[in-house]
Amino acid sequence: MIKHDKPNTLPAYSSLIYGDIYNNLQKSIARDSNWSANLRTFFQYNKLVNAVLNEIRMNQSLLQLGLVFGNLIDLVAQRIGAYGQYDILDINGLQISRCQEKYGSIYPAMKIFEQNAAKIDIKNQYDVVLCFMLLQELPPATKAKVINNALNAVKPGGSVIFVDYHKPNPWHPLRYFVRMYNRLRNPFVEKLWDRDIDTFAKNKSQFLWRKSLYFGGMFQKVVATKKTSPIDEILAMQAKSKENDFFLPDF
Repeated sequence: MIKHDKPNTLPAYSSLIYGDIYNNLQKSIARDSNWSANLRTFFQYNKLVNAVLNEIRMNQSLLQLGLVFGNLIDLVAQRIGAYGQYDILDINGLQISRCQEKYGSIYPAMKIFEQNAAKIDIKNQYDVVLCFMLLQELPPATKAKVINNALNAVKPGGSVIFVDYHKPNPWHPLRYFVRMYNRLRNPFVEKLWDRDIDTFAKNKSQFLWRKSLYFGGMFQKVVATKKTSPIDEILAMQAKSKENDFFLPDF
């Protein structure tokens, strides 16, 4: 269970690089649209969101690391349904307040907590953990912490979904433009060009890894599914068997 600790202090790098957006309510509201999200992802946003939805089922428990702009939250909440569990963590109090006012009690399964994803300690609690376009904003050491915390939070048989930037193919017409832009405005993206996400994982062998690329390799979806032990499989089969049991009345 997630504990609501005292408010977190925003990292200095976050305020320095992204503070003009995330600490400004008007700019955040302006960005919180599908049009803006599509423009900033070269019109790949809807495709990336659909790639996430393909990994989620009704009534699952899902932990999302970081609030996002656009309609991802709405669509994930609708996919989870009223009887699932949808927890979102974010470190920015302004963004939390904005989203709480935006969503109110529309989605009963959704709760938002003020937490630093690099410092959480959750063990085997969720069916799915989602990290959508968050790693791009984190320094390498923080990337590693967030990735490993996400992997620790998923149940055996569950999956962690990472969607983020990736190194474009050499022939990509926007490759060098994007590289120069990122060095000016998004300096932590390039580490995702140099290293695969699974190389940050401490317990890589405990997961099955699957990667899909989009838009000439500029974006990636990496799904890490936690392996189950024989005992876990037996317990899951027993639980499923109990769900299917029924009794005929005696006459």
